[in-house]
Amino acid sequence: MAATHSGESSRPAPETIVNGDGPAEHGSASAGPSTPRKAGAKVSNFLSDEDDVDDDDLARSPASKKRNRVLENGKSDSLKGKKRKAGAGTNGHGHGAKRVLGSDEELRSEAERLWTARQELPFYQGRKMILEEILSHETTVIIGETGCGKSTQLPQLLRRHALSLSHYSRPPRIAVTQPRRLPAIALAQRVSAEMGTRLGDEVGFTVRFEDATSHRTGVRYLTEGVLMRELASSSRGGDSEEGLDLLLRYDIVVIDEAHERTLNTDFLCGALKKIQRIRQRLAIASEGEGEAEGVIGHIANGGSVGTGSGAKGKGKPVRPLKIVVMSATLDPSKFTRFFETGRDALIVKGRMFPVGTCHALEPVDDYIESAARQAMQIHCASRQDGDILVFMPGSDEIENCVEVLRRAAKDLPEDHRQLLVLPLYASLPPAAQAKIFATAPKHTRRVIVATNIAETSLTIPGVVSVIDTGYKKEKEYIFRTSGGMSAQAICLLGSRAELVAIEHLRKKNISKAAAWQRTGRAGREREGQCFRLYTQEAFAKLAEFDAPEIQRCNLAAAVLQLVAMGQDPFAFEFIDHPGRDPILAAFQTLAGLGALKGPTEITPLGSSMLAYPLDPVHARILLASFDAACPSEIIDILSLVVAGPVWIDRANDRDNIALARAKFIHRDGDHLTGMNVLRAFMAIRESKDVGVAKWCKDNFVNGKTLAHAVRIRDQLRELAVRQGRDPDLTCGTEWDRVGKCLLSGLFMNSAIITPDGTYRQTAGSLQVKIHPSSVLMSKKTPAILYDELTITSSIYARNVSSFEQQWLTEIPWFQQAGQAGQGSVTNGTI
Repeated sequence: MAATHSGESSRPAPETIVNGDGPAEHGSASAGPSTPRKAGAKVSNFLSDEDDVDDDDLARSPASKKRNRVLENGKSDSLKGKKRKAGAGTNGHGHGAKRVLGSDEELRSEAERLWTARQELPFYQGRKMILEEILSHETTVIIGETGCGKSTQLPQLLRRHALSLSHYSRPPRIAVTQPRRLPAIALAQRVSAEMGTRLGDEVGFTVRFEDATSHRTGVRYLTEGVLMRELASSSRGGDSEEGLDLLLRYDIVVIDEAHERTLNTDFLCGALKKIQRIRQRLAIASEGEGEAEGVIGHIANGGSVGTGSGAKGKGKPVRPLKIVVMSATLDPSKFTRFFETGRDALIVKGRMFPVGTCHALEPVDDYIESAARQAMQIHCASRQDGDILVFMPGSDEIENCVEVLRRAAKDLPEDHRQLLVLPLYASLPPAAQAKIFATAPKHTRRVIVATNIAETSLTIPGVVSVIDTGYKKEKEYIFRTSGGMSAQAICLLGSRAELVAIEHLRKKNISKAAAWQRTGRAGREREGQCFRLYTQEAFAKLAEFDAPEIQRCNLAAAVLQLVAMGQDPFAFEFIDHPGRDPILAAFQTLAGLGALKGPTEITPLGSSMLAYPLDPVHARILLASFDAACPSEIIDILSLVVAGPVWIDRANDRDNIALARAKFIHRDGDHLTGMNVLRAFMAIRESKDVGVAKWCKDNFVNGKTLAHAVRIRDQLRELAVRQGRDPDLTCGTEWDRVGKCLLSGLFMNSAIITPDGTYRQTAGSLQVKIHPSSVLMSKKTPAILYDELTITSSIYARNVSSFEQQWLTEIPWFQQAGQAGQGSVTNGTI
């Protein structure tokens, strides 16, 4: 790749003042390794190579003008001059071989092995100052730079350090949220190893469809979505203004990766701020009048906070909730202002080696091919150790790039260093995830091809070269409204409300902040290099930061959870308000699904939908399947939809791919075709007559996605049993029952064929086409439903199935339209 610029990365660094406090003295209550306890809880579906899991660190923000509390490299002046070997202790751990730990002695030995590396981390070395800051305030915002060790060390310090134990009189219970499931699992693994305990004992994780915790778990890593669902499902009401589940099971909630500003990050911040205020009030009452025992006892027995004051009951005093926000943003002021901390963020300086950057001379046409070619050039030109990290926008592009690289690697001379090519994206199964953190074989370089999950959430050991395509994939929501409708009107009018919202998946340019984060991945252990497959002019035009997800996403799931928590979405306190139309669109969707009666009233159906960790649309489809006696088929279908794309598409293998797919095709479309693939995959795994990997390769399907779908399937079936449902009920060959269930949730994603062969939305006016990857592409079915839209040169419907037009008359949303005289569902208009 031709380059116009090369040199050290030169993003302006904030002026800082070194004022660290050095290591604190501590005794047996330190955050060091401990004698492990035996876990009595059932722990399922987690990784086993704890020592290879990395923590998550990023580059951050301006120095505090008020406090000057900046830890540079985590050291005070007395430590600043100490020389550190390049790469030593990076990420808090070395690159040892994979370990499967069993006995208490092995756990203790592993914790001791990691202890030296932990002490080198800036976050650990500044522990006293950091803990004093957190323990003396209700909310603390921390900006932790690359390599500081914030995500692994803070929970341990809060749990075991003498300062924390003195403050709480017992080890506090800590929740640490992550935007994604993979980092939550990886961090729990890492921290359990460092603390010398089994995963699921003192340290555990909870993510969608997987739980590795017990009643002894004191440090719980969980996704933001899991905590939001906890708030929605366990909320006990409260007083008429601020009724919320008070999260009394946690003393401290750490919101990690807050800079990503996911939908759940923003909703959690609003909910936690309100919970913190209530708990502070109750804690003051308990100190002044001894009322909190009665309050908490009343809550425990199902009462509300508002009527509990002064009630008699058993319980412990309500403790204030401490909130720690950890961010990678260069401007933490949004969080300090929102939480009204009255002080600037605490900045923990990290460790970063120089990284050279190179830009393309001209725009790149085929970024997948160009990235693979650049990776091979780096590999062949350099004889030094060091892995390569390639950023791709999505899993499809990753698998294509991996295939190109693996083919190229086969042509390497036998005496040349070999190439191990590994994919990394959120839906990978645990075994595939573990390979990312394992040490490469001798004389082998790794190339990891990843989504933006490797940008901040996970740090991969050994990377010295980064190839940045400059793209990401994200969902966007487009709104159109033509009036001043209220939420009440939306719920009452349903389809008659003049509001159209379209969700679609889009490939987009990254921001400058993301580009710098990707660049920084190469400088964790020694000097590195970043090859940007876009020009300097293109970089200059990038947005400074990504827009918060709350301002570009479907809010239906979050609004349903807020209403279940007794909160008014319009009065809710947001960091950045999403605007009126997105909230109204969420009400329209939820009202159409039968989940809401009004803006603050959830229906029994809506409450049942919250029992499943699914999008409201998918939860509605699942509940419909129990009534239609076809949950066996619907659970299989939904598991694959949630897991992600299953087909592998290669331009040079189109004929062979079409032949392989033919055996799975169902006449009704992609959903039942996917079910056929999943069931065939499960049958192959059971029979063991044919190797699973070979079967997947021969049939051009993604075995990782299918394995993930099987795990989701098992969890959904288990949840159904817990709800008193029978997941084995089947429709046999009455496929219409499946189609009607899909339509019950996807009715707003339906379209009718037009004379020119395109399709017109039934709930809007868009003209859409069936995506070429669909098995219905060459058919002219009268009516279709789909999972999502992709906007490229045209608007394409993906994951498409056919249905009978008259089924629309059975959908309440369309019944309202017919009563309003807005048209007929049989002539292609509404």
